[in-house]
Amino acid sequence: MNSREKRLSIFLVVVLFLIGNVLALKKFYLPKLEDARSEVESLEAGLEQAEFALEMEGEMKAEMDWLLKYEPQPIPSQKAESQLEQLANREAQRRGLTVGKRKIQPAIVDSHLKYHRARVELQVSGSEHILYQWLDRLHSPPDFRAVTFMRLNPKRDDDTQVDCQVVVEQWFVPEA
Repeated sequence: MNSREKRLSIFLVVVLFLIGNVLALKKFYLPKLEDARSEVESLEAGLEQAEFALEMEGEMKAEMDWLLKYEPQPIPSQKAESQLEQLANREAQRRGLTVGKRKIQPAIVDSHLKYHRARVELQVSGSEHILYQWLDRLHSPPDFRAVTFMRLNPKRDDDTQVDCQVVVEQWFVPEA
């Protein structure tokens, strides 16, 4: 082999070596590099979520403590509905309000939720001041109870009296 053939063969070996390296780079190194980058991005996202959770821990802790303190005992849906209706009716009569139509609405039940809701619709009439006291008694977050709908209308024949339509909801833990 003369020098020209030697140089040509060395050149071909170098070119083949470079082509082999480029193919190996594309076939093996770049996919692994991309996998590593995506793993780093997912880990960084997880780190951000963990940092956010740590920041919110104080607020969440207070809410969880409140839930543990006030969470009601598990009861059947029918019992929750009847207790809510009895409470609303008893409190209205105790304050001298006239209870018109009472209607137990279907409970909001979802197996994916921890709390279900019993609902009662009432039509009550009486003086506005007494009515507000009654609503204040019914709306009680520590008892997991809220007035979720209210419509006030003055009575046509007496301006001192008010007709009120109310929906009261009670959150409860269903029996297993």
